Amino acid sequence: MKVYGMFLKSSLMGYMEYRANLYAALTMELVYLCSKLLYVAAIYNTGIDINGLSPDQIMLFIGTYIIMTAIYTGLFIENFYKLPEHIRNGSLDIYITKPLSLQFMATMRHINFVLPVPNLIAGVILIATACSRLHIEITFLTVLGYMAFLVSSTCVTYAIFLIPQILTFWTVKSYGIFEIMDRCWDFNNMPMNIYTKWIQRIGVFIIPVFFITNLPAKFLIGNLSEIYIIWTFVAPILFLTAARLFWKFAVRSYVSASS
Repeated sequence: MKVYGMFLKSSLMGYMEYRANLYAALTMELVYLCSKLLYVAAIYNTGIDINGLSPDQIMLFIGTYIIMTAIYTGLFIENFYKLPEHIRNGSLDIYITKPLSLQFMATMRHINFVLPVPNLIAGVILIATACSRLHIEITFLTVLGYMAFLVSSTCVTYAIFLIPQILTFWTVKSYGIFEIMDRCWDFNNMPMNIYTKWIQRIGVFIIPVFFITNLPAKFLIGNLSEIYIIWTFVAPILFLTAARLFWKFAVRSYVSASS
């Protein structure tokens, strides 16, 4: 945690060093956020239920999606995108020599302080608005439970989006992997209820992209089955273990670019 605190400080200093780039990135993220919020406007203009979900309930899912987007872009996405570069130019060799976990250094080194800010603010506003309209009582236990589901979703996000990136140990260039990851993430911008039962099961239990934003929102609605509650605790352990084992296997195949 001490080293991670140093990473936070170093990343913040890097962003503050180039202010124009910081403001430009923030502006672009605001534009992207506005395009995502068009989903909310479209739903409210129709005013109809979608597979049993009211517009206010759908707002909970979209708000959770935006919050998780902030976490994903702030903590992970920059590190995942830099991994192929480290492998290709040999800078991963420097990380290997450090007296720390190589996986920790390579996948947690950079923290983005720009992209999460507008998403976090917008996500919290959407969640608060939806809870107010749905008359969901906001108590300490409700907030604690929702945060617990977000932590579980964050762990699953790290694992399932790292696993495809590990393939770059063999492919080196991974533009196609980036595109697939981005499209998979966009599956979460609407509730999984719009899909068939089999697609929902695959998206929760096998390739758990739906797990990320749907379970926290279902917790607030009070629509979580017992198996989903159990899976909330099991999935992070299972997929983090799978990511760790796959990482260790890939590192054994690593051939330094500088050698």
